[in-house]
Amino acid sequence: MSGTALVLLAGTGVVAIADWVAVVASTRRLEYVAKPAVMIGLIAVALALRPTSPAERAFFVIALALGMASDVFLMLPKDMFVAGLVAALVEHIAYIAGFRARNVNVAPLAIAFVVALASVAVFLPPIYRALRNSSPKLVAPVIVYVAVFVVMVASAGGTGSLVALGGALLFFYSDAILAWNRFVRPVPSGRIVNIVPYHVGEALLVLSLVT
Repeated sequence: MSGTALVLLAGTGVVAIADWVAVVASTRRLEYVAKPAVMIGLIAVALALRPTSPAERAFFVIALALGMASDVFLMLPKDMFVAGLVAALVEHIAYIAGFRARNVNVAPLAIAFVVALASVAVFLPPIYRALRNSSPKLVAPVIVYVAVFVVMVASAGGTGSLVALGGALLFFYSDAILAWNRFVRPVPSGRIVNIVPYHVGEALLVLSLVT
């Protein structure tokens, strides 16, 4: 990793911590600045790296930009959950395309697929029941989203990179916590429990470009 990438990664980490503080303190103005700034920082890190596959990096940059859009939609006062969901869905598709730029390792892919399905089996049923009762129109979009997310996690595993798989799983669990907190019942300190694994997961996905 180049010195420039290290400096950018450290700076992004500082901004991420500022965002976490903003979430804990409910300082919306700081959060509105820091949350998208984290993704901008990760894009800069990705561009500063010397990746194994330039094509993979290009797709990852697109994914990160879509992730930033999703973040903005989800933190706005107006309910834009569906817009955030769609942006995140396309983000996962971009990550899948990026992972496909590498050679696929079938055994790690299969293991990651099983882990993803097991995670879905734990989190999805209560979320599904809650959505069916309170927001039935969201059931189909959420199921499609989860299906694509499972493919993304499996694709991360298929690269053979534990860094990529760890990032994808943290991202998955972060989104599961977000949905649980929003639709099932409040999770203690739910917003910070959501945002920390999300940022760490995205950072690991970026770092997987050089693993």
